[in-house]
Amino acid sequence: MSRLLKCSIALGTSPLIIGTFIYSTWRLTRWQWLEMMGLMTILIGLIAFLSGAVCLTLHLKRESRTGRTSPLNALLVGGLLIANFPAAIFYTSSAIDISTRYTIRVYNDSDHQIESFMILGPGIETEIGPIPSGKKVVRHYYPTTDGYLRFTVRQHGLSFEGELEGYVTGGSEGDKTVRIREKGSFEIKDNLN
Repeated sequence: MSRLLKCSIALGTSPLIIGTFIYSTWRLTRWQWLEMMGLMTILIGLIAFLSGAVCLTLHLKRESRTGRTSPLNALLVGGLLIANFPAAIFYTSSAIDISTRYTIRVYNDSDHQIESFMILGPGIETEIGPIPSGKKVVRHYYPTTDGYLRFTVRQHGLSFEGELEGYVTGGSEGDKTVRIREKGSFEIKDNLN
């Protein structure tokens, strides 16, 4: 295998591996500095793609002069270089989706079914009940405007409400867990802090 072809493979593989590592680590940790590293990887990946394409082109020119061309190798290496683009699009769109959604987890830790669990907020008015005893429900929302985010509950003859967030903005991230206990008591936990 020629040095130019090896260089082209390295330039195609490196951004793919680094980008996948950064995205996976960010999903686990949510460290904000990894977001900037991801953007830098995309920019460096563009340079790597162009450099890899030049190396592949030079390799093909040399091979055609010697008469030992291998179109399969060129096709595979070209595919590797191009694979960086769908990976970057997937990682970026997934990160944007996760960073702009509000996740609400509702656990029914009581002995009675929750007949109604309404979520009320900017651009959100939805029912996620009934929730049987001992079960949980997870929903993702995308606030569209600014305002409060609260919930109302009907359970075993009781009605009560609580506040998830005093102020949310459109496109803001959030992640809350609501645990419904006995006799109208509940606990709210912020999963991002």
